[in-house]
Amino acid sequence: MKPTKYIACLTFLFTTVMVCRSQNLEKVTVQSDMGSGIFNLVYKTKSTVPGTVQVSILDSNGKTVFTESIIKTLSFARPYNFNDQSTGDFTLVVEDKEGKIEKKITYSIKKVESMIEVSKIANASDKYMLRIVNHDDDQIHVKILDSDKNVLHEESITVNGKYAVVYNLRKFKTSPTFEVSGSNGVLKTFSF
Repeated sequence: MKPTKYIACLTFLFTTVMVCRSQNLEKVTVQSDMGSGIFNLVYKTKSTVPGTVQVSILDSNGKTVFTESIIKTLSFARPYNFNDQSTGDFTLVVEDKEGKIEKKITYSIKKVESMIEVSKIANASDKYMLRIVNHDDDQIHVKILDSDKNVLHEESITVNGKYAVVYNLRKFKTSPTFEVSGSNGVLKTFSF
């Protein structure tokens, strides 16, 4: 066999193996949770005949913590929420008529340190400023209470970087208390 034919055959064989391998990898993908505890599983088959797909989630000990079957499908995208699980390594097992694919994932609770400060605005009666500074996405929960501990306002805010908001509490005629917490679980209380 001539060297050019030999190289062409090897190139074709290598390309065929890589294409088959990449098609198998693309069949099931898992999108990272980015700290939210939710992983998105995307399944796409090359088949033209819909089939049943079984999805199982196994913990680090191999114990099944969740299973479901999706019937008559060629493709789907499903979110899986791990927030009720302990942190650790898990395996997503996707089985169809063509075989089984396993994807390893690690679930961890993301804790972001946020600098939180509430201050009364000078020369502005009943106005308060909430300032938050952090270096990553953080879910901040804000609760404003009156002097009798009744909830006046409650909200959750996603903050990435710097954030500030002014609360006008003129209509409440009370000395408020702000309870502010982030994903690190620390509750900060500011009483006025």
